[in-house]
Amino acid sequence: MGVTAIVAYLARTVLNEAAFSARVVAAVERPAMAAFVAQQIAEGVVAANRDLTGVKPIITTFSEAVVKSAPFKALVGRAATEAHRVMLSQGARNVMLSVPDVGVLLRGTLESVSPELAAKVPADVRTVIDTRITGEIAGKVVSAIRVANRIRLLARIGLLIGMVLVITAVAIAPRRRQAFLDTSIGLLAIAALLGLIVPLGRVTVMGAIPDPIVRGAVSDVWVAFAGGFRMWAIGIATVALMLMAGAAAFLEKVVLRNAIKRGIEELTARQPTRGREVIRVLCLFVIGMFCIQAPQATLSGLVIVAGALVLAMAVYQLVVLVAPPAHHTDQPPPRLNPSLGIAVVCVVLSAAALGGLALALRFRPQQVLAATGPLLECNGSAALCDRPFDQITFPGAHNAQGSATNPNWLFPNQDQNVAALLRRGIRAFMIDVWDGNLVGDRVKTVFAKEEDRAKFEKAIGPEAFAAAMRIRDRLVGVGSATAVYMCHGFCELGALPVDTALAQIKEFMVSRPSDVVMLILEDYVPPKEVEDAFTRNGLMEYMYLGPSRGPFPTLRELIATNQRLIVMGEHDTDGLNWYHPAWETFQETPYTFHQPDQFSCKANRGDDKSPLFLINHWIESSPSPKPSNAVIVNAESVLVARANECRKERGKVPNVIAVDFAATGDIVRAAAVLNGLEKPLVSDSGR
Repeated sequence: MGVTAIVAYLARTVLNEAAFSARVVAAVERPAMAAFVAQQIAEGVVAANRDLTGVKPIITTFSEAVVKSAPFKALVGRAATEAHRVMLSQGARNVMLSVPDVGVLLRGTLESVSPELAAKVPADVRTVIDTRITGEIAGKVVSAIRVANRIRLLARIGLLIGMVLVITAVAIAPRRRQAFLDTSIGLLAIAALLGLIVPLGRVTVMGAIPDPIVRGAVSDVWVAFAGGFRMWAIGIATVALMLMAGAAAFLEKVVLRNAIKRGIEELTARQPTRGREVIRVLCLFVIGMFCIQAPQATLSGLVIVAGALVLAMAVYQLVVLVAPPAHHTDQPPPRLNPSLGIAVVCVVLSAAALGGLALALRFRPQQVLAATGPLLECNGSAALCDRPFDQITFPGAHNAQGSATNPNWLFPNQDQNVAALLRRGIRAFMIDVWDGNLVGDRVKTVFAKEEDRAKFEKAIGPEAFAAAMRIRDRLVGVGSATAVYMCHGFCELGALPVDTALAQIKEFMVSRPSDVVMLILEDYVPPKEVEDAFTRNGLMEYMYLGPSRGPFPTLRELIATNQRLIVMGEHDTDGLNWYHPAWETFQETPYTFHQPDQFSCKANRGDDKSPLFLINHWIESSPSPKPSNAVIVNAESVLVARANECRKERGKVPNVIAVDFAATGDIVRAAAVLNGLEKPLVSDSGR
C-alpha cells in the first residue's frame, strides 16, 4: 500500500503535465533556486558577450529581478511543460529545462537603469538547465518515470484495493479491537516512511553536492516536488489514529510510558542475537546521522510524534465519552503484538535504505548555455479572463506602421510606434505589408499588379500619389533584394522592415505573458513571405490556431495554451492554419468620414455571419491625417457613444475600435468602459 501511495503521488505531481509545470515554477520561486537560475542567466549572457565579464555582478543582480517576475515564471511554466513531454517521450535520457527569451526580459529590466548595458545583452540568450544523474542511472530514472506513467492507473486501483482489504480484514476479524490496533500500527509505519522522504532527501543533498549554490537549488527542487508527502503522511497518520481509537481498550490496558521505556531499552542495550544487534546498531547510526545533519528536522519530527500521541489520547477519550468501553467481556484486551516491533524495524531499515540510495544518486545540474502562474490578469484585468475574445473590446490602431517617430515617413497615421502603443494599452493593430526594394535610403514599392497604382491613387488622393511618384522617379539604380516592408500604399512615402514591428511585438509577448494581441494585415505579399517573417521573429509559438468563425476561447484559455497572437489577412491567407481570413472573421463599418457627424455604423466589408465587429473611427483628411481631428474623435465620450450606437444597430459587441493617433485621446480608457472595467467620465457639460 505504501508503494502504491508513492506511485499515486508521482502520478499527481511528476506525471501530470500541469502539476509538473506548477511545481517547477514553485521551485524557481524558492530563494536558493532563484539565486541559482539568476547565476545561470548571468553566465549565459557573459558567454554570449565576453565584453560583459566585468559587469557580471550587475547582470546577476538584475537577473534576480527577472527571475522573480511574472513573465519569467510564465516562460518557465511553458518550458517545463515542454520538458515534461520530452521526458516521457521515447529516447529521452535526461531532463532538460530550456527557457527561451530571457535576454528580452533582462534587457527590459536593465533599460531603465543603463540603456547602453541593456543594448549589449543578446536578446536570444537562453537558459538551459540540464539535469543529469551520473553514469547509467540517468536512463534508469527516466525509464522508471515512464514505467510509473504506465502503471499509474494500477497504482490508484492498488490504493483502492488496499483500503478495501483493510476494511474487510477488520470486518471479518474475530477480535475486532485487535484488528483495529494492528491496522493502525501498519498505517502509522507507512505514514512514517512517507514523512521521512522529504527530510532524508534534503539531508542527502546537503552531503552529496559540494557546491553550496547548486546544493540549495536542488534542495529547493526536492522540496517543491516531494513536499506534498508531508500532507499524505499526516492524512494516513490521522486515519491510523482513528483506527487506533477503535481499539479503545488499548490505551486503557497498555501504559504508554512502559512501551516507550521498552523501546529505549531495545536501542541502548546489547541484543541477545547477532541479527538484532546489527539492526540496533544500524538504527543508532541512522538516528545519529539524521540528528547531526538535520537538527531542525529532528526537532520537528519529535514534535510531530508527540503531537500524534496527544492526538491519539484525545481521540480515545472522545470515543470513551461517546461509547464507554465494557469492563466485563469474554474477549481479552488488545495487546502490542510483534507487528509493532516489525513496523518500527521496517521504518528504520527503509529510512537507512532511502538514505543510502539518495547518497548514491548525486544530482549534478550542468549548464550547457545559460540564460534562460498563475496569471492573475488577462489584458490588464482579471475580469476579462473568462470572457471569449468575441465578447471583449480591443483598443486598436489604424495604419499602425506609420508613426511620426519613424524616419522619412510622410503622412503618418500614428504618433507613436508599435512598441510605444503596446505600452499604452493598444492591443489590435492594422498593418499594411508590401514587397519593396531598398534604393539608397528609400524603399521602392514592388507592384504585383499595375491596377494597384490606380487603386492607391484613389485611396490616398492625387496629392499623395503625385508625391509618391516624384520620389519613385528619383529612385534609380539597382536596389537591394526584395523584402517585406510596412508601407501605406506606396513605400516611397515611408517604409520600415516588417521585422521592426514584429520584433517589438515579440518582446511584448515575452514580457507580458497574460496579454492577447490582434493583428489585421492588409497584405500585398504572398502568405509564405508573411509566414517567414513571423517565423524569423520567433512569433509562431504564440499563434492562435482556433476557428475563424467561432466558437472562440476565453482569454484565460488563450493564455494557458500560449495562443496569444491572433493574426488575420485581408487578401491571401490560404494554406496557413494560423493566418485567418479577415473578412470571414470580421464585419466592419465604413472608413471614409470627413466630419464627425458623418460617422455611421452601416455594413461594409465582411458579412452578417462574420462573428467579430470592427469599428473604423477616424477622420479622413488625405493626404495628411491630422492629430487635431484625433483630439476630437478620440475623446472617451465620442468613442463610447458611437460604440454603443453601433452595438445597438448591428447587434454585436465592438471587438476592435481602430483610430488614428491612438496615443491621443482616450481609446484605451473607452475600451475599458465598454468592457465594463471603468465607469464613464462625466464632464461639466453632463456628458
